[in-house]
Amino acid sequence: MTKALIYCRVSSERQVNEGNGNGSQEQRCRNRAREKGWPVSKVFPDEGVSGKLFERPAMRQLLEYIDSHPSDKYIVIFDDLSRFARDVQVHIQLKLEFEKRGVKRECLNFGFDDSEESEYAELILAAGNQYQRKSNRRQVIQKQKARLEKGYWPFCLPPGLINEKHQMHGKISVPREPFATIFKTAIENFQDRLLTTQLDVVDFINNEYKVRGISKVISLHGVQLILTEILYAGYIEYPPWEVTKRKAAFDGFISIETYDAVQVILHDRSKPKVRRDTNPEFPLRGLILCSQCNKPLTASFHHGHKGQKYPHYFCKTKGCALKDKSLHRAIIHEDFSTLLDEAPLDKPMKDLAIAVLTDVWGQHQSQQIKEQLSHHKEVQEVTDTITRLTERIGKTTSNTLVQTYEAELEKLAVKKEQLSDVSYPTQLTSEMFGTATRKVLDVLEKPVTMWQSDSLDDKLTVFFMHFDQKPVYDKNLKFGTPNLAQPVELIRSLGSAKISSVEMPSNELGSEEIHQKRLQA
Repeated sequence: MTKALIYCRVSSERQVNEGNGNGSQEQRCRNRAREKGWPVSKVFPDEGVSGKLFERPAMRQLLEYIDSHPSDKYIVIFDDLSRFARDVQVHIQLKLEFEKRGVKRECLNFGFDDSEESEYAELILAAGNQYQRKSNRRQVIQKQKARLEKGYWPFCLPPGLINEKHQMHGKISVPREPFATIFKTAIENFQDRLLTTQLDVVDFINNEYKVRGISKVISLHGVQLILTEILYAGYIEYPPWEVTKRKAAFDGFISIETYDAVQVILHDRSKPKVRRDTNPEFPLRGLILCSQCNKPLTASFHHGHKGQKYPHYFCKTKGCALKDKSLHRAIIHEDFSTLLDEAPLDKPMKDLAIAVLTDVWGQHQSQQIKEQLSHHKEVQEVTDTITRLTERIGKTTSNTLVQTYEAELEKLAVKKEQLSDVSYPTQLTSEMFGTATRKVLDVLEKPVTMWQSDSLDDKLTVFFMHFDQKPVYDKNLKFGTPNLAQPVELIRSLGSAKISSVEMPSNELGSEEIHQKRLQA
């Protein structure tokens, strides 16, 4: 007895969300099955999937269902030939998949039979469906591009913006509160280096969400999107359609100058980022936090009665109990020097760290070489397969096989392109790695020496090397025990009690000695 399987498909998210399309398709297909006396075994709906694709979730499930019931006889019903496919090549591929399984197709607006005329008509209709799809897409793109060129954003908006109806503009983007205000503050603080890292921005936004009762959490990737979103500056660009940067028809909530400055910060990571108003006299301004409100301290010179200038750090956060309470610069700088000097990296610890890091680096380099060789081998295998299939196409006279080979060639070409896009970083020599490692460890061995340098860059290098998070300063408790940056903690952990207790007869260690010491640690 022949059983029916129903396949439905809608291509747009709007049809899915509004509930139109698949329900009516299924009902019409069920009516046809009832007329023919075919019991319906299962329905396979594809939602929001283009008809140009061969790999569709529900279509794949349908084929797998047929394969899992080899003793049953099926006929697949679909509402319209365009629901089956809207691409000639995909149409033919699916037809072959059904034929080799012995499954017939039933379409409500086309009658299939084995005649040449029917096959010709089917191909003509398939080509027509493909043309309509491409034509519709071209028209949509033309309309969206025209709207982009006029300064409107026709796609989904990023968080912080929302579309509102406007008498003259139709739909226009406006700030969505309170997100716009939160993002504006975060972006401007990142520009001013009050928030020095992207993780600082994550913490700031999530804290603002919590304070305002917003049950959302932003990720690091979400922050990266926010910091690079040009729509927030009231500008538009869309390189895929060659729409260059231009003023939008709506206003943003940050200035274009702020946006440009943030992009410079994000793309220039060669040295620690500095606040625009950083003064060499106050290298810790904006980098240490108030013990009461946990906000960055600012700094300036206070003038005495006789015109003398006194350098102070202080909190200027409104409502903070320590607002405008002065902290003398010399005391804070001395306490910071003490903090840096509390856990110096001694010479034996430094030598052991160099040995361990060099060992780990060597293993990493070996693994990378293996991965490169494996990658090159995979590229060569794909290239060889492409060559073989190309030769087969030249020798075969079967149109069906030619189409099959060409489809496979297309997939292989995409795979080869993806493999070709994979790049590996330039290999460092052992000498280069050793030199860089020693430079870093020299700073960790004597951080106070570099901190006391006259160079602001040196001071900031020491700070950013030692701290991922800004330390908190209290007038009585000083800096307490702040969390050091993970790399620093890791290197210093090599000198823990267990390791430092290991007898070290000399500073030059062989690989076997290093291995044994690591095991003991």
